[in-house]
Amino acid sequence: MAAAEQAPSFRDAVAGIEATISRDRSGTLIEKLGVPRLYHHGKPTSNAVLLFHGFTNCPQQFEELALRFYNRGCNVYVPRIPLHGYRNRLTHALENLDAPLLESATLKSYRLTRGLGTRISVVGLSLGGLMAMYLAQTQPIDLAVPIAPFLMPIGVPERIGLAATKLATNLPDQYIWWDPRIKAACLPPYAYPGFPSRALAECILFGNGVLRAAKAKEPPLARNCTLVLNKSESAVNNTVALGVLDAWKSAGAPYKNILLDDLGKPVHDIIDPTTFPQARTLVYPKLESIVLGA
Repeated sequence: MAAAEQAPSFRDAVAGIEATISRDRSGTLIEKLGVPRLYHHGKPTSNAVLLFHGFTNCPQQFEELALRFYNRGCNVYVPRIPLHGYRNRLTHALENLDAPLLESATLKSYRLTRGLGTRISVVGLSLGGLMAMYLAQTQPIDLAVPIAPFLMPIGVPERIGLAATKLATNLPDQYIWWDPRIKAACLPPYAYPGFPSRALAECILFGNGVLRAAKAKEPPLARNCTLVLNKSESAVNNTVALGVLDAWKSAGAPYKNILLDDLGKPVHDIIDPTTFPQARTLVYPKLESIVLGA
Protein backbone atom coordinates (compact mmCIF):
# COMPACT_ATOMS: atom_id res chain seq x y z
CA MET A 1 0.00 0.00 0.00
CA ALA A 2 1.09 3.55 -0.75
CA ALA A 3 2.94 5.67 1.75
CA ALA A 4 2.02 9.27 2.52
CA GLU A 5 4.39 12.07 1.60
CA GLN A 6 6.40 13.96 4.20
CA ALA A 7 4.35 16.29 6.36
CA PRO A 8 4.08 19.89 5.11
CA SER A 9 4.62 22.95 7.27
CA PHE A 10 1.57 24.48 8.93
CA ARG A 11 1.66 27.33 6.42
CA ASP A 12 1.85 24.98 3.44
CA ALA A 13 -0.88 22.72 4.84
CA VAL A 14 -3.26 25.65 5.32
CA ALA A 15 -2.41 27.02 1.87
CA GLY A 16 -3.05 23.64 0.25
CA ILE A 17 -6.40 23.16 1.99
CA GLU A 18 -7.52 26.73 1.35
CA ALA A 19 -6.68 26.34 -2.34
CA THR A 20 -8.95 23.30 -2.49
CA ILE A 21 -11.71 25.18 -0.69
CA SER A 22 -11.35 28.12 -3.06
CA ARG A 23 -11.62 25.90 -6.14
CA ASP A 24 -14.79 24.29 -4.82
CA ARG A 25 -16.34 27.63 -3.88
CA SER A 26 -15.62 29.21 -7.26
CA GLY A 27 -16.76 26.26 -9.34
CA THR A 28 -20.23 25.70 -10.69
CA LEU A 29 -20.61 22.04 -9.69
CA ILE A 30 -20.21 22.05 -5.92
CA GLU A 31 -23.07 22.80 -3.54
CA LYS A 32 -22.25 25.51 -0.99
CA LEU A 33 -22.64 23.08 1.90
CA GLY A 34 -20.50 20.54 0.03
CA VAL A 35 -17.35 22.67 0.23
CA PRO A 36 -14.53 21.36 2.48
CA ARG A 37 -14.09 22.93 5.92
CA LEU A 38 -10.94 24.06 7.69
CA TYR A 39 -11.05 25.42 11.21
CA HIS A 40 -7.67 26.43 12.59
CA HIS A 41 -6.21 28.57 15.37
CA GLY A 42 -3.50 30.25 13.28
CA LYS A 43 -0.79 27.86 14.39
CA PRO A 44 -0.20 24.13 14.84
CA THR A 45 -2.15 22.70 17.76
CA SER A 46 -1.54 19.72 20.02
CA ASN A 47 -4.46 17.92 18.38
CA ALA A 48 -5.37 18.00 14.70
CA VAL A 49 -8.52 16.15 13.61
CA LEU A 50 -9.35 14.87 10.13
CA LEU A 51 -13.04 14.11 9.59
CA PHE A 52 -14.19 11.99 6.63
CA HIS A 53 -17.89 12.16 5.69
CA GLY A 54 -19.91 9.21 4.45
CA PHE A 55 -20.84 7.81 1.05
CA THR A 56 -23.15 10.19 -0.91
CA ASN A 57 -22.98 12.83 1.84
CA CYS A 58 -20.63 15.83 2.04
CA PRO A 59 -18.60 17.87 4.59
CA GLN A 60 -21.76 19.43 6.02
CA GLN A 61 -22.44 16.07 7.68
CA PHE A 62 -19.59 16.75 10.12
CA GLU A 63 -20.03 20.52 10.54
CA GLU A 64 -21.28 20.54 14.12
CA LEU A 65 -18.80 17.94 15.33
CA ALA A 66 -15.96 19.79 13.58
CA LEU A 67 -16.84 22.98 15.45
CA ARG A 68 -16.98 21.12 18.74
CA PHE A 69 -13.43 19.85 18.21
CA TYR A 70 -12.31 23.33 17.09
CA ASN A 71 -13.82 24.94 20.18
CA ARG A 72 -11.81 22.53 22.29
CA GLY A 73 -8.55 23.73 20.78
CA CYS A 74 -8.11 21.44 17.78
CA ASN A 75 -7.30 22.33 14.21
CA VAL A 76 -9.89 20.51 12.09
CA TYR A 77 -10.06 19.57 8.42
CA VAL A 78 -13.18 18.14 6.77
CA PRO A 79 -12.35 17.29 3.13
CA ARG A 80 -14.86 16.55 0.39
CA ILE A 81 -14.55 13.01 -0.92
CA PRO A 82 -14.16 13.15 -4.73
CA LEU A 83 -17.38 13.38 -6.80
CA HIS A 84 -19.49 14.14 -3.73
CA GLY A 85 -21.23 17.37 -2.77
CA TYR A 86 -22.53 18.36 -6.21
CA ARG A 87 -25.38 20.85 -6.55
CA ASN A 88 -27.22 18.39 -8.74
CA ARG A 89 -28.30 15.82 -6.18
CA LEU A 90 -29.34 13.45 -8.97
CA THR A 91 -25.94 13.52 -10.60
CA HIS A 92 -24.42 10.23 -11.75
CA ALA A 93 -20.91 11.56 -11.14
CA LEU A 94 -20.22 8.72 -8.74
CA GLU A 95 -20.09 6.43 -11.76
CA ASN A 96 -16.47 7.59 -12.01
CA LEU A 97 -15.57 6.75 -8.42
CA ASP A 98 -13.03 3.95 -8.04
CA ALA A 99 -10.71 2.46 -5.43
CA PRO A 100 -7.52 4.23 -6.64
CA LEU A 101 -9.28 7.61 -6.47
CA LEU A 102 -10.40 6.88 -2.90
CA GLU A 103 -6.89 5.84 -1.91
CA SER A 104 -5.36 8.97 -3.41
CA ALA A 105 -7.89 11.28 -1.76
CA THR A 106 -7.40 9.60 1.62
CA LEU A 107 -3.64 9.99 1.53
CA LYS A 108 -3.77 13.58 0.29
CA SER A 109 -6.13 14.59 3.09
CA TYR A 110 -3.95 12.89 5.68
CA ARG A 111 -0.79 14.52 4.35
CA LEU A 112 -2.30 18.00 4.65
CA THR A 113 -3.68 17.33 8.13
CA ARG A 114 -0.23 16.30 9.33
CA GLY A 115 0.82 19.93 8.99
CA LEU A 116 -1.97 21.15 11.27
CA GLY A 117 -0.87 19.69 14.58
CA THR A 118 1.26 17.36 16.65
CA ARG A 119 -1.19 14.53 17.31
CA ILE A 120 -3.27 13.43 14.34
CA SER A 121 -6.65 11.78 14.84
CA VAL A 122 -8.75 10.53 11.92
CA VAL A 123 -12.50 10.09 12.41
CA GLY A 124 -14.84 8.89 9.68
CA LEU A 125 -18.31 7.46 9.16
CA SER A 126 -19.24 4.68 6.71
CA LEU A 127 -17.05 5.22 3.62
CA GLY A 128 -15.23 7.78 5.74
CA GLY A 129 -14.80 5.09 8.39
CA LEU A 130 -13.27 2.83 5.77
CA MET A 131 -10.86 5.64 4.85
CA ALA A 132 -9.90 5.90 8.52
CA MET A 133 -9.28 2.13 8.59
CA TYR A 134 -7.10 2.39 5.48
CA LEU A 135 -4.97 5.00 7.22
CA ALA A 136 -4.82 2.88 10.37
CA GLN A 137 -3.42 0.01 8.32
CA THR A 138 -0.97 2.02 6.24
CA GLN A 139 0.08 5.20 8.07
CA PRO A 140 1.55 6.04 11.51
CA ILE A 141 -1.42 8.13 12.60
CA ASP A 142 -1.88 8.68 16.31
CA LEU A 143 -5.53 7.62 16.45
CA ALA A 144 -8.06 6.19 14.02
CA VAL A 145 -11.77 6.24 14.91
CA PRO A 146 -13.71 4.37 12.22
CA ILE A 147 -17.46 4.68 12.82
CA ALA A 148 -19.62 2.00 11.20
CA PRO A 149 -17.01 1.51 8.44
CA PHE A 150 -18.38 0.33 5.14
CA LEU A 151 -16.54 -2.90 4.40
CA MET A 152 -19.62 -4.93 3.49
CA PRO A 153 -23.39 -4.27 3.41
CA ILE A 154 -25.43 -5.54 6.34
CA GLY A 155 -26.56 -9.14 5.99
CA VAL A 156 -23.99 -9.91 3.29
CA PRO A 157 -21.26 -12.39 4.33
CA GLU A 158 -17.76 -11.31 3.45
CA ARG A 159 -17.00 -14.11 0.97
CA ILE A 160 -20.28 -13.73 -0.90
CA GLY A 161 -20.00 -9.96 -0.88
CA LEU A 162 -16.54 -9.92 -2.43
CA ALA A 163 -17.61 -12.30 -5.19
CA ALA A 164 -20.72 -10.22 -5.91
CA THR A 165 -18.62 -7.05 -5.94
CA LYS A 166 -16.32 -8.39 -8.64
CA LEU A 167 -19.36 -9.35 -10.67
CA ALA A 168 -20.99 -5.93 -10.15
CA THR A 169 -18.00 -4.10 -11.62
CA ASN A 170 -18.62 -5.92 -14.92
CA LEU A 171 -22.40 -5.56 -15.04
CA PRO A 172 -24.37 -2.56 -16.36
CA ASP A 173 -24.53 0.23 -13.79
CA GLN A 174 -27.79 0.56 -11.88
CA TYR A 175 -28.93 3.66 -9.97
CA ILE A 176 -30.16 2.70 -6.51
CA TRP A 177 -32.32 4.95 -4.30
CA TRP A 178 -31.50 5.03 -0.60
CA ASP A 179 -35.25 5.05 0.02
CA PRO A 180 -37.22 3.89 -3.05
CA ARG A 181 -40.46 5.05 -1.44
CA ILE A 182 -39.56 8.75 -1.51
CA LYS A 183 -36.64 8.71 -3.97
CA ALA A 184 -35.29 12.25 -4.53
CA ALA A 185 -37.06 13.56 -1.41
CA CYS A 186 -34.63 11.64 0.78
CA LEU A 187 -32.81 13.72 3.41
CA PRO A 188 -30.49 15.41 4.13
CA PRO A 189 -30.99 17.96 1.32
CA TYR A 190 -27.25 18.30 0.58
CA ALA A 191 -26.61 14.55 0.15
CA TYR A 192 -27.35 12.36 -2.85
CA PRO A 193 -30.61 10.40 -2.52
CA GLY A 194 -29.11 7.47 -4.43
CA PHE A 195 -25.97 6.05 -5.99
CA PRO A 196 -24.69 3.98 -8.92
CA SER A 197 -24.21 0.32 -8.07
CA ARG A 198 -20.70 0.28 -9.47
CA ALA A 199 -19.62 3.09 -7.12
CA LEU A 200 -20.72 0.99 -4.17
CA ALA A 201 -18.74 -1.94 -5.57
CA GLU A 202 -15.64 0.25 -5.85
CA CYS A 203 -15.96 1.24 -2.20
CA ILE A 204 -15.99 -2.45 -1.28
CA LEU A 205 -12.95 -3.06 -3.49
CA PHE A 206 -11.14 -0.25 -1.68
CA GLY A 207 -12.00 -1.89 1.63
CA ASN A 208 -10.84 -5.25 0.32
CA GLY A 209 -7.29 -3.92 0.42
CA VAL A 210 -7.66 -3.38 4.16
CA LEU A 211 -9.20 -6.83 4.58
CA ARG A 212 -6.36 -8.52 2.71
CA ALA A 213 -3.65 -6.72 4.66
CA ALA A 214 -5.30 -7.51 7.99
CA LYS A 215 -5.75 -11.19 7.12
CA ALA A 216 -2.12 -11.37 6.01
CA LYS A 217 -1.22 -10.26 9.55
CA GLU A 218 0.43 -7.09 8.30
CA PRO A 219 0.78 -5.00 11.48
CA PRO A 220 -1.28 -1.82 11.21
CA LEU A 221 0.74 1.38 11.58
CA ALA A 222 -1.68 3.51 13.60
CA ARG A 223 -0.58 3.92 17.20
CA ASN A 224 -4.15 3.57 18.43
CA CYS A 225 -7.55 2.76 16.99
CA THR A 226 -11.03 2.71 18.47
CA LEU A 227 -13.65 1.08 16.26
CA VAL A 228 -17.11 2.52 16.95
CA LEU A 229 -20.09 0.34 16.04
CA ASN A 230 -23.82 0.77 16.46
CA LYS A 231 -25.77 -2.16 17.85
CA SER A 232 -28.80 -0.91 15.88
CA GLU A 233 -26.83 -0.63 12.63
CA SER A 234 -28.99 -0.55 9.52
CA ALA A 235 -26.54 -0.57 6.61
CA VAL A 236 -23.13 -2.14 7.21
CA ASN A 237 -21.91 -5.52 8.38
CA ASN A 238 -20.45 -5.04 11.86
CA THR A 239 -19.03 -8.56 11.90
CA VAL A 240 -16.64 -7.85 9.03
CA ALA A 241 -15.33 -4.72 10.76
CA LEU A 242 -14.82 -6.67 13.98
CA GLY A 243 -12.93 -9.29 11.99
CA VAL A 244 -10.45 -6.66 10.83
CA LEU A 245 -10.07 -5.41 14.40
CA ASP A 246 -9.42 -8.95 15.66
CA ALA A 247 -6.80 -9.47 12.95
CA TRP A 248 -5.10 -6.23 13.94
CA LYS A 249 -5.10 -7.28 17.58
CA SER A 250 -3.59 -10.64 16.70
CA ALA A 251 -0.82 -8.75 14.90
CA GLY A 252 -0.04 -6.97 18.17
CA ALA A 253 -2.01 -3.74 17.83
CA PRO A 254 -3.46 -2.41 21.13
CA TYR A 255 -6.78 -1.52 19.54
CA LYS A 256 -10.30 -1.63 20.96
CA ASN A 257 -13.93 -1.19 20.00
CA ILE A 258 -16.97 0.51 21.46
CA LEU A 259 -20.52 -0.69 20.80
CA LEU A 260 -23.18 2.00 21.02
CA ASP A 261 -26.33 0.28 22.28
CA ASP A 262 -28.54 3.22 23.22
CA LEU A 263 -29.32 4.83 19.85
CA GLY A 264 -32.86 3.55 19.43
CA LYS A 265 -34.28 2.26 16.14
CA PRO A 266 -31.93 0.99 13.39
CA VAL A 267 -29.89 3.79 11.84
CA HIS A 268 -26.61 4.10 9.95
CA ASP A 269 -25.82 7.81 9.85
CA ILE A 270 -25.29 8.54 13.53
CA ILE A 271 -23.38 11.77 12.83
CA ASP A 272 -25.59 14.09 10.78
CA PRO A 273 -27.94 15.96 13.16
CA THR A 274 -30.22 16.85 10.23
CA THR A 275 -31.48 13.28 10.20
CA PHE A 276 -30.27 12.07 13.62
CA PRO A 277 -30.45 14.96 16.13
CA GLN A 278 -29.68 12.56 18.98
CA ALA A 279 -26.08 12.57 17.69
CA ARG A 280 -25.46 15.76 19.63
CA THR A 281 -26.08 14.08 23.00
CA LEU A 282 -25.58 10.36 22.39
CA VAL A 283 -22.62 10.28 19.97
CA TYR A 284 -20.62 13.51 19.88
CA PRO A 285 -19.59 13.49 23.57
CA LYS A 286 -18.33 9.92 23.23
CA LEU A 287 -16.28 10.76 20.15
CA GLU A 288 -14.81 13.82 21.87
CA SER A 289 -13.86 11.62 24.82
CA ILE A 290 -12.20 9.06 22.53
CA VAL A 291 -10.17 11.70 20.69
CA LEU A 292 -9.40 14.17 23.48
CA GLY A 293 -9.59 11.93 26.52
CA ALA A 294 -12.08 13.96 28.54
